Amino acid sequence: MPGPIQSLSRGAALLRLLATGEGRFGLSGIASSLGLPKGTVYGILRTLQQEGLVEQDPVSGKYGLGAELARLGGSYLQTHELRTHALAWADDLARGTGEAVHVGVPHRSGVLIVHHVVRPDNSRQVLETGTVVSCEGTALGAVLEANAPEPCGSSAEPGNSPEAVRDRGWACVLDPARDGTASIAVPIRDRRKAAVAAVSVTGSADRVCTDGRVRDALVSAVRTCARSISHSLGDVDHR
Repeated sequence: MPGPIQSLSRGAALLRLLATGEGRFGLSGIASSLGLPKGTVYGILRTLQQEGLVEQDPVSGKYGLGAELARLGGSYLQTHELRTHALAWADDLARGTGEAVHVGVPHRSGVLIVHHVVRPDNSRQVLETGTVVSCEGTALGAVLEANAPEPCGSSAEPGNSPEAVRDRGWACVLDPARDGTASIAVPIRDRRKAAVAAVSVTGSADRVCTDGRVRDALVSAVRTCARSISHSLGDVDHR
């Protein structure tokens, strides 16, 4: 089987570097970060710029991601099979619980949010579809890691070890990125019974839990949503 094409691998590494959110990068900084000669990096940058994948600031001369990536990313999310199957069920879950709903799939950097339904009230919220969240310390990550072929669980919180999450069928985690909130997540399975995604509700910790216990009604609602999406993906025996 042919190996990876070096120029494409280098181009992908460059794009991932620009996507770190640390501002724009100069040629020297990119070359240093990637461990490549400036001439090689310049050639890759010019090619990506011509394709609209990279943009150069006319004043500073530094590089950032191009607008074409937004179009490609939007197309990916719009046509993602899992998202297509989850849309209606996730919307129903948000309406039924009054909380925000996220649907995420495994990603090399954590969990990719392919669908986000904001909390159905008048509060100001940021749409997170297309973002990547960490596996560590998140309910979505705990569920996906617990059901991965080789779960690590090294940083699992008490009560959310891979074994506990698999036995329970769900995880509840205080959200480190949103102070005072908690999330409940349940795996979504395909026709092969593989956990290909997870769905969660996120809300104020005092709404998700009562007297230190996770609300059974919320767990049941998330389970019902996960079961419905799984059934749509072909897992007719999902429990």
